[in-house]
Amino acid sequence: MPQPRLLLLVFAASLLTACATYSPKVLNPATTRTRLESRRLNDPALERYLADRGQSVTREWDISRLTLAALFFSPELDIARAQLQEAEAGVRTAQERPNPAFSFSPTYNTGGAGGVTPWILGYALNLPLETGGKRGHRTAETRHRSEAARLHLAGAAWSVRSRVRLALTDLNAAQATAELWRGQMPLLADAARLVEAQVGAGEVSPLYASQARIAVNRAELAARESERAVSTARSRLAEALGVPLAAVVDVRLSFLGLSEATEPVGSIEARTWAAQNRADILGALAKYAAAESALRYEIARQYPDLNLGPGYELDQGAGKWSLGIGFTLPVFHQNQGAIAAAEARRAVAAAQFIALQNRVLAEVDRAVSDYSAARGDLETVQAMRASLETQTKTVRAQQLAGETSRLDLVRAQIELADLSRAELDTRLRASRAIAAVEDAVQRPLAWPEAVWRSQPLRITAP
Repeated sequence: MPQPRLLLLVFAASLLTACATYSPKVLNPATTRTRLESRRLNDPALERYLADRGQSVTREWDISRLTLAALFFSPELDIARAQLQEAEAGVRTAQERPNPAFSFSPTYNTGGAGGVTPWILGYALNLPLETGGKRGHRTAETRHRSEAARLHLAGAAWSVRSRVRLALTDLNAAQATAELWRGQMPLLADAARLVEAQVGAGEVSPLYASQARIAVNRAELAARESERAVSTARSRLAEALGVPLAAVVDVRLSFLGLSEATEPVGSIEARTWAAQNRADILGALAKYAAAESALRYEIARQYPDLNLGPGYELDQGAGKWSLGIGFTLPVFHQNQGAIAAAEARRAVAAAQFIALQNRVLAEVDRAVSDYSAARGDLETVQAMRASLETQTKTVRAQQLAGETSRLDLVRAQIELADLSRAELDTRLRASRAIAAVEDAVQRPLAWPEAVWRSQPLRITAP
C-alpha cells in the first residue's frame, strides 16, 4: 500500500478513538422529591461520612455533627461542587494544545497524457504553534478561577454552618421560652384567683381582677406563640440540613457550644482573622489574579501564532513534498481592543475587591461592637436576676412568717419569671452576636488558634 494512503487510514482511525460519548441524564421532579423526602439522619452513608471525619456514634446531635450532616446533604454545596468541577475542567481545557489539521484534495486531470494516471492526490498537515507563552497565561488564568471556585465552595460550606447554627440557636431559645411560659402560667392563674378572692371580699376594685385575667390570657397567647416558634425553628433547622421536617422531629439535639466564646474579641484581632479566613476576600484576590493573567494573555496575542504546513502531492505518479509557513499579519490592529477590555476587567476586579474589603471591615467592626454590648447587657441582666432572686427569697420567708400575703409572694415569683425571660432574650442576642462575629471572621471563636489552623478543608462530595 502506498505510504500516503497508509497515513490517510491511520489518521482516519485516530479520529474514531478516545472520543467521549453522550450519556443522557433525565431530571425527574417526582424522583428528586422522593429522594429528598426519604433523607434521614440515620442514613448509613451519613454515618460513614461522620466516622471518616472523626465523629463517634452518639444519640445526640450537636452543632458539629449537624454541620457535617448539612455538608453531606446540602443542595447548595452540590451547586458549588459542580461549579468547582467546571472550573477544574477549564484548567484542563486551557492546557490543551491546538490540534493539527489534515486536508486531502484529490484532483483529476482530464487532459493528461496517455499511460499516466490522471489523478493528483494532495495531502497537507497544518501544525499550529502558539507563541508568546499564550498557553501558560491561559492556564494561569483558569487555575486562578479554579482557586476562586474552591474558595466559593469553602464560603458556601461556612454559610451552611451559619444557617445550621442560627436555626439551632432559635430552636433552643424557642424551647426555653416555651418552658418558661409553661412554668409561669400556674403563677399567673394563682395570682388571678387570689385577686378575685380579694375582690369578693371587697378589699380591692374589680379592675384588678380584670387586669389579672388579661395577664393570664396574654400569657396563654404568648405560650402558644412560643410553641409555634419551636415548630418554625425546627422546620428551618431541617431546611438548613437539607432534610425533611420528619427527619428532625424525634432527634435528640444538644445545644452545647452555641453561646461559647473565648475572651472578648478586639477589632484589630477580628480584622486580622477576617483577612486570613474570609473565603470571599481570598476568592476576590484569586479573581483579580485571574484578571491579571487574562490581561497577559491578551498582550501575548499581539504576537501572531505560526502555522507549519508540511504537505505531500502525488502528481500523476510523481511525488512532491512541500513545507508551508503561515502567520497572521497584524496590519489592521494589534489586539488593542481585547487588551483594553482585559485592562478594564482587571480594574473592575480590583474595585470589587476594595469594595468587598471595605464592606467586610465594616461588618467586622459592627459584629465586634454588638458582641461587646451584648456581653455587657447579659452581665447586667444576670446581676438583676441575682438581686431579684434574693428579694424573692426574702418575700417567701416573710410570707411563711405571716408578715406578707400569698399574693405578694406570687407577684414576686411572676416578676422573677419575667426577668428570666428577659435574661433568655439577652442570652439569645449574645449568642447571635457571637455567631455574627464568627460569620464576619469565618472561624469558630471557641476554637483555639492552633486547633483552627490544623483543621483541613474537608467539604468534598460525600
